[in-house]
Amino acid sequence: MHNLKPYYQEMLRCTRCGYCQAACPTFEVLRQEGATARGRVQLLRAVDEGIIPLTPAVGERLWRCLDCRSCTLHCPGGVRLDEIFALARRHLANTVAFPQPLRDLGERVYTRHNISGEPNETRLLWQENLGEAVGVQEAETAYWVGCVAGLYPMVYDIPQSFSRILQALGEPFVLLGGEEWCCGYPLLSAGLPADDLIAHNLAALEARGIRRLVTTCPSCYHAWKTAYPQGRVEVLHAVEFLAQAAREGRIPWREPAGDPLAVTYHDPCDLGRKEGVYDPPREVLRAIPGVDLREMAESRANAMCCGGGGNLESVDRDLAASIAALRLAQAQATGAQVLVTACQQCQRTLAMAARRGRVRLRVLDLSQLVWQRMAASEEGGT
Repeated sequence: MHNLKPYYQEMLRCTRCGYCQAACPTFEVLRQEGATARGRVQLLRAVDEGIIPLTPAVGERLWRCLDCRSCTLHCPGGVRLDEIFALARRHLANTVAFPQPLRDLGERVYTRHNISGEPNETRLLWQENLGEAVGVQEAETAYWVGCVAGLYPMVYDIPQSFSRILQALGEPFVLLGGEEWCCGYPLLSAGLPADDLIAHNLAALEARGIRRLVTTCPSCYHAWKTAYPQGRVEVLHAVEFLAQAAREGRIPWREPAGDPLAVTYHDPCDLGRKEGVYDPPREVLRAIPGVDLREMAESRANAMCCGGGGNLESVDRDLAASIAALRLAQAQATGAQVLVTACQQCQRTLAMAARRGRVRLRVLDLSQLVWQRMAASEEGGT
């Protein structure tokens, strides 16, 4: 392969100490050395040095990863594991090692401009349950919905809730609809290029005069923060917007009735470890009257991935489901009634785990809980 030369000395710093093993949700389920970061490093070195051939089995181990970066965070040697694996995926994406499900994902995004393969013009179907279209034709702010929330009915309530919050707070916003293409992050995570998607999305915002982008999707947020030219548009995650609104006293809360609602918060990997956004969602939760926030044993930078990261669901659906069940058990241990997150993929993955396990624990996105607890939602009949 001979493409890992920039990181070769760094790869040699891996002492096989096992810290990455203890931090890896994939290893927690599989209990295989090849599921750990140190195992993947040794595997890549063996291929690079010609000790073993490049095969689909090598790709299976490289892409059976959540890209959650827990291993990078916990590596005492400071090995940039996330960068090593990202480089390896880019170089192997056009080889026999590249998994077919990810080839199919790339084809869907390149041809349909979204991860589901549905006609991209259907991105606004979630508005139908509102009884009216939301958003305006011209504004400096765009609400970037993302592929999952825009195209998977299970989480339609997330854009419905957040758009209602924006309207209730008097924040004019534009929805791009079919002009919103996948941000490109699923492709970049897989090792595929996303240049055309990035160019289109930048042009779409520029054509509308958009100066601020707000999204409920941490993956889109991370992509706009890292893969797009900086300074062209201000990028906010919904939790940052809501935290500022809460600090300013702009959110009209309902008066709580009954006992406090016990909630716990799940940190999405793309929002937490990758972007360092830990305080804003907790600030919002503490601002909601009648909410009792209980932290899980593993939270903030140490939070376990929900199982929905790194395209793992496309490569190994059963493994993703097993990891989700582990995270759900950690939430149950807090005694919370509601598991709150700030990611439509996390909400979807953990809600499906609760359904499969018949666990009596509601899973909500923060925007859903905020809208439910706003006085303005009573006026809308919800």
